[in-house]
Amino acid sequence: MPSRGMRITFAIVAWLFVAGVLYQVFLAGIGLFNPGVDQFTAHRGFGWMLHLAPLLVLLVGWAAHPGRQTMWLIAALFTLVLFQPFLPSARVDSPWLAALHPVNAVLIFWLGMTIALRATALAREPIPAEAPQGAPAEGVVAERT
Repeated sequence: MPSRGMRITFAIVAWLFVAGVLYQVFLAGIGLFNPGVDQFTAHRGFGWMLHLAPLLVLLVGWAAHPGRQTMWLIAALFTLVLFQPFLPSARVDSPWLAALHPVNAVLIFWLGMTIALRATALAREPIPAEAPQGAPAEGVVAERT
Protein backbone atom coordinates (compact mmCIF):
# COMPACT_ATOMS: atom_id res chain seq x y z
CA MET A 1 0.00 0.00 0.00
CA PRO A 2 1.52 3.35 -1.00
CA SER A 3 1.95 6.09 1.56
CA ARG A 4 0.27 9.46 1.35
CA GLY A 5 3.74 10.97 0.97
CA MET A 6 4.43 8.89 -2.15
CA ARG A 7 1.11 9.91 -3.67
CA ILE A 8 1.87 13.58 -2.97
CA THR A 9 5.36 13.13 -4.44
CA PHE A 10 3.80 11.63 -7.57
CA ALA A 11 1.52 14.66 -7.94
CA ILE A 12 4.42 17.09 -7.44
CA VAL A 13 6.64 15.30 -9.97
CA ALA A 14 3.80 15.17 -12.50
CA TRP A 15 3.08 18.91 -12.14
CA LEU A 16 6.79 19.74 -12.36
CA PHE A 17 6.89 17.84 -15.64
CA VAL A 18 3.96 19.91 -16.97
CA ALA A 19 5.73 23.11 -15.85
CA GLY A 20 8.85 21.89 -17.66
CA VAL A 21 6.88 21.37 -20.87
CA LEU A 22 5.48 24.92 -20.64
CA TYR A 23 8.98 26.30 -20.06
CA GLN A 24 10.18 24.32 -23.08
CA VAL A 25 7.48 25.96 -25.22
CA PHE A 26 8.60 29.35 -23.89
CA LEU A 27 12.19 28.56 -24.90
CA ALA A 28 10.97 27.62 -28.38
CA GLY A 29 9.21 30.99 -28.57
CA ILE A 30 12.44 32.74 -27.66
CA GLY A 31 14.16 30.78 -30.42
CA LEU A 32 11.53 31.81 -32.96
CA PHE A 33 11.09 35.47 -32.10
CA ASN A 34 14.53 36.54 -30.85
CA PRO A 35 16.83 37.40 -33.75
CA GLY A 36 20.35 36.07 -33.59
CA VAL A 37 22.49 33.05 -34.26
CA ASP A 38 21.08 29.68 -33.16
CA GLN A 39 18.55 30.89 -30.61
CA PHE A 40 17.28 27.32 -30.14
CA THR A 41 20.31 26.34 -28.03
CA ALA A 42 18.39 26.74 -24.74
CA HIS A 43 15.38 24.90 -26.19
CA ARG A 44 17.56 21.97 -27.26
CA GLY A 45 19.54 21.86 -24.00
CA PHE A 46 16.49 21.94 -21.74
CA GLY A 47 14.72 19.49 -24.03
CA TRP A 48 17.40 16.88 -23.46
CA MET A 49 17.06 17.33 -19.69
CA LEU A 50 13.27 17.13 -19.96
CA HIS A 51 13.73 14.01 -22.06
CA LEU A 52 14.63 12.07 -18.88
CA ALA A 53 11.75 13.39 -16.75
CA PRO A 54 9.10 10.81 -17.80
CA LEU A 55 11.33 8.10 -16.38
CA LEU A 56 11.05 9.80 -12.98
CA VAL A 57 7.26 10.15 -13.45
CA LEU A 58 7.14 6.43 -14.31
CA LEU A 59 9.15 5.35 -11.26
CA VAL A 60 7.35 7.60 -8.76
CA GLY A 61 4.00 6.70 -10.32
CA TRP A 62 4.76 2.99 -9.98
CA ALA A 63 5.56 3.52 -6.28
CA ALA A 64 2.33 5.51 -5.77
CA HIS A 65 0.12 2.74 -7.28
CA PRO A 66 -2.08 5.03 -9.41
CA GLY A 67 -3.83 2.18 -11.21
CA ARG A 68 -3.34 0.39 -14.50
CA GLN A 69 -4.92 3.07 -16.72
CA THR A 70 -2.72 5.86 -15.33
CA MET A 71 0.37 3.66 -15.70
CA TRP A 72 -0.52 3.11 -19.38
CA LEU A 73 -0.82 6.88 -19.81
CA ILE A 74 2.61 7.32 -18.23
CA ALA A 75 4.03 4.68 -20.58
CA ALA A 76 2.52 6.56 -23.55
CA LEU A 77 4.04 9.81 -22.25
CA PHE A 78 7.42 8.12 -21.90
CA THR A 79 7.19 6.86 -25.50
CA LEU A 80 6.19 10.24 -26.97
CA VAL A 81 8.95 12.05 -25.09
CA LEU A 82 11.45 9.39 -26.16
CA PHE A 83 10.90 10.27 -29.85
CA GLN A 84 10.41 14.04 -29.42
CA PRO A 85 14.03 15.24 -29.70
CA PHE A 86 14.69 13.16 -32.82
CA LEU A 87 11.82 14.56 -34.90
CA PRO A 88 13.47 17.89 -35.90
CA SER A 89 16.54 16.08 -37.24
CA ALA A 90 14.32 14.60 -39.97
CA ARG A 91 13.66 18.04 -41.50
CA VAL A 92 15.94 17.46 -44.53
CA ASP A 93 14.91 13.94 -45.48
CA SER A 94 11.31 13.89 -44.20
CA PRO A 95 9.99 17.38 -43.48
CA TRP A 96 6.50 16.00 -42.77
CA LEU A 97 8.02 13.86 -40.00
CA ALA A 98 9.88 16.85 -38.55
CA ALA A 99 6.61 18.81 -38.66
CA LEU A 100 5.22 16.37 -36.08
CA HIS A 101 7.56 17.88 -33.45
CA PRO A 102 5.08 20.60 -32.33
CA VAL A 103 2.11 18.23 -32.71
CA ASN A 104 3.87 15.70 -30.50
CA ALA A 105 4.58 18.50 -28.01
CA VAL A 106 0.85 19.21 -27.75
CA LEU A 107 0.18 15.51 -27.11
CA ILE A 108 2.95 15.44 -24.49
CA PHE A 109 1.41 18.46 -22.76
CA TRP A 110 -2.07 16.90 -22.84
CA LEU A 111 -0.82 13.58 -21.43
CA GLY A 112 1.23 15.40 -18.80
CA MET A 113 -1.83 17.39 -17.69
CA THR A 114 -4.00 14.27 -17.63
CA ILE A 115 -1.46 12.41 -15.51
CA ALA A 116 -0.95 15.40 -13.18
CA LEU A 117 -4.70 15.75 -12.63
CA ARG A 118 -5.01 12.03 -11.92
CA ALA A 119 -2.03 12.18 -9.55
CA THR A 120 -3.61 15.11 -7.70
CA ALA A 121 -6.91 13.23 -7.35
CA LEU A 122 -5.00 10.19 -6.10
CA ALA A 123 -3.13 12.28 -3.52
CA ARG A 124 -6.47 13.61 -2.22
CA GLU A 125 -8.00 10.15 -1.82
CA PRO A 126 -8.00 8.76 1.71
CA ILE A 127 -5.71 5.80 2.18
CA PRO A 128 -7.63 2.83 3.62
CA ALA A 129 -6.66 2.10 7.18
CA GLU A 130 -4.84 -1.15 7.70
CA ALA A 131 -6.65 -3.78 9.73
CA PRO A 132 -5.35 -4.18 13.29
CA GLN A 133 -3.17 -7.21 13.99
CA GLY A 134 -5.30 -10.32 14.27
CA ALA A 135 -8.35 -8.69 12.69
CA PRO A 136 -9.67 -10.14 9.42
CA ALA A 137 -8.77 -8.26 6.27
CA GLU A 138 -11.44 -6.17 4.60
CA GLY A 139 -13.98 -8.35 2.83
CA VAL A 140 -12.94 -11.46 4.74
CA VAL A 141 -15.42 -13.00 7.14
CA ALA A 142 -13.88 -14.33 10.34
CA GLU A 143 -14.50 -17.99 11.06
CA ARG A 144 -16.85 -18.75 13.93
CA THR A 145 -15.80 -21.36 16.41
